[in-house]
Amino acid sequence: MRPILIFTLFLPVFLFGQVLTNSSNLDISKTWSQEPEGWTYNIDISVPSEEAPSNGFPVCILLHGNNGTGSQFLNDFLPTIPCHILLSPSGYMKSWNICDEDSDAPDMEMIDELINSLAPFTNVDNSKIRFLGFSNGSSLANRIFVENNNPNIDKICAVVSQLTDMQSHNQNFYGPSAETDPSLPFCGYDDIKTPITGRHYLNICNTNDPIIPYEGGSAVGAIFVPSKDAIYEVAKSQGYNGSKIEGDGEEINSTGVFEYSYLSDQVVHLRGDAEHGLNETQKNYICNFFSCNCPPTGTLENNNDEITIFPNPVNNILTIRGINEPTAITVLDVRGRIVINEQLSIGNINVSNLNSGIYCVKIKTNHGIITKEFIKQ
Repeated sequence: MRPILIFTLFLPVFLFGQVLTNSSNLDISKTWSQEPEGWTYNIDISVPSEEAPSNGFPVCILLHGNNGTGSQFLNDFLPTIPCHILLSPSGYMKSWNICDEDSDAPDMEMIDELINSLAPFTNVDNSKIRFLGFSNGSSLANRIFVENNNPNIDKICAVVSQLTDMQSHNQNFYGPSAETDPSLPFCGYDDIKTPITGRHYLNICNTNDPIIPYEGGSAVGAIFVPSKDAIYEVAKSQGYNGSKIEGDGEEINSTGVFEYSYLSDQVVHLRGDAEHGLNETQKNYICNFFSCNCPPTGTLENNNDEITIFPNPVNNILTIRGINEPTAITVLDVRGRIVINEQLSIGNINVSNLNSGIYCVKIKTNHGIITKEFIKQ
């Protein structure tokens, strides 16, 4: 009995002291009507080579488009999302189950199981689970936004596909109550859903996309909501009660990419002309969207708990406690733009001229760069 008792006592340490690596096995097997004997989702993994922050790396789960694979999509986005653990599952029949695809796979169940499988790993920040989907994968990312109420999912990016009328109609959001079926009204999306609030959401669509109609309409077995209407519905779900942003939005640095921002950049739509793809401005925006607490250069910050900031939220003066020497301070907005850059001998920053929203303050010390996030009221 004694050997069994010792094994039982040490089992939790074994389970909850693991480190996720590129060679870890996160593959998930599921059964459903098409695969009664079971089928396995292969999960490709990329873990940054740097030492993990004290809270672990944030995780971005990549969802490829039709005819794609997880490994290919991971390689495509490695440079775009730095300092994250990237997980890239391969969908059944190289697709995701939205409505009229050949796949009826339980993709949403797989997503839940994948997130839960990350809990034991010490180098994973389980409070920062993000998603980036492209095309068909973007539709799955939108399903996650609408249907999945896990509060640890904090950011979702949907590229070259907006909401469909299956997901948003009759002033409500919907998910399917059973298997999707194109012969049913709205493909079986008949279960009213209420997206949780507080998530950051970025949608990117292009006016000259030959596959997904920017202004809405029928394509690839679905009916798409006009892009500006779709982002407005997302913003309302997050608490926005103003009017829809019309016209051209705000052009980003004369690039031909236009931003439609709600709730101080919590909910954003980018309109571009990169057909069914991304241009450099849009890629940079994605990088900044995911990298508020991680610099685009890929250099990890030293998360030194001896340095604190207050008050948070702040109106006028942000105080940095723990500065004992002249220190370089940089404040960036959620688009990665530097809005304050100065040397401090005492830890007070006047932020009264900043617009309301979320910002990052980077504090350069002799021990490295420390990043803190704050809200300007």
